[in-house]
Amino acid sequence: MTALALAATGTITIEVANPAEAHAAGARPGFQLPFPCGESWRLSTYPGHDNYDVDMIATSGTTAGRSILAADAGTVSFAGWSDGGGWYVKLNHGGGWESLYLHMVSAPVVSTGQSVSQGQLLGKVGSTGNSSGPHLHHEQRRDGTKVETYYNGVRSEITTDGYPSGEPQSPPVVAVSANCGNVSVYGTLSDGRLTYSAIESGTGRRLKTVTSTAKLGFTPVAMATLNFNTILFTSSAGDLYRVDVITNNTSLSYNAPVKIKSGGWTHTNLSFDGAGNLYGLNSAGHLLRYDVTAAKPAAGNVVNGTDIGGGFVLKTFTTAGPDWILATAADGRLLSYKINGVGSWSPGELKSSTWQGMTHLLSPGAGTIFGRTGNGALHRYGDRNPYDRSGDDLFGLGTVDDSGWTQTLLSAQPF
Repeated sequence: MTALALAATGTITIEVANPAEAHAAGARPGFQLPFPCGESWRLSTYPGHDNYDVDMIATSGTTAGRSILAADAGTVSFAGWSDGGGWYVKLNHGGGWESLYLHMVSAPVVSTGQSVSQGQLLGKVGSTGNSSGPHLHHEQRRDGTKVETYYNGVRSEITTDGYPSGEPQSPPVVAVSANCGNVSVYGTLSDGRLTYSAIESGTGRRLKTVTSTAKLGFTPVAMATLNFNTILFTSSAGDLYRVDVITNNTSLSYNAPVKIKSGGWTHTNLSFDGAGNLYGLNSAGHLLRYDVTAAKPAAGNVVNGTDIGGGFVLKTFTTAGPDWILATAADGRLLSYKINGVGSWSPGELKSSTWQGMTHLLSPGAGTIFGRTGNGALHRYGDRNPYDRSGDDLFGLGTVDDSGWTQTLLSAQPF
């Protein structure tokens, strides 16, 4: 991928991924789990199933009636009824690739010949046709042949039903949906300008980067993206600022920064978990949490500052979901914490080494992780179950860019 070329001039820089880097014909589409962003599902098979067939049941709550989304963009090649599959949809993704969604509770909400985007609603989970209970039967095919399913670039590991050969059937796995749309990443340059980058969630391709002409007017120390057009910053003077983005489409512009807190904000790291909680880390290793009660907070909307506890000696820091912290230590460990309350957290070590080269860590949630290295490369990782405090299901998903990420701060918008 072409590296970011963030010009040092005052002109707006616009870059779009090279069209030649798009998937070649026949390459695997960027399939995602066919459910809304952040939902957790159990993937399994059973004797007598065909190899590579996957049955999906929600890990919590009721499975019946859940939304079924397109795993990737495509054209509806069939939407209707079959005695075995009940109400179902088949999508054609081009290059010989298809995906199937069986046993819907009622007729699909899409029709044959219709174009759909990744994440578009196809129907609801049911138990029609040859089914013993509510679930989604999902298949991915290439040139008419079933193949192992992939989600967010990660193998499902559902490969064999164990019948009739007698070999052990694939054990169940838990996966969290990253069918969330594109990843939005804001950053700051050393001269005080802002950047915005869009990364395709299914493939990890950087789609564009735009850079502002305006400069912040203060020295930023930490940043947290609240939503698509609202960012919080701490400054070297210990103040808390809000920046309201006007546009980040073909240019990046924003209103003058608003100081919403004066003094005392000495956090070296900030991150927003997408569920109303702003986490900060100070130089003494204390983790603090605040309630953010408005999409564009004023002073009275960043409240209830709570010292969770000390001993958080971390090199990089981000939130990975509601009350979940992801961090690296100077010795290369990748760490995960479930924050339970004051003085209470559940730690986990995802990796015992090799992450010391990361200068920035950011996550929009749903098991998607980005790490920037000292040479300006941005790498992408997936965690099949980001809430198990285990690195056994952590996977490398390739490099977004080999170089060019020269931002002094980076922050991803929570899904």
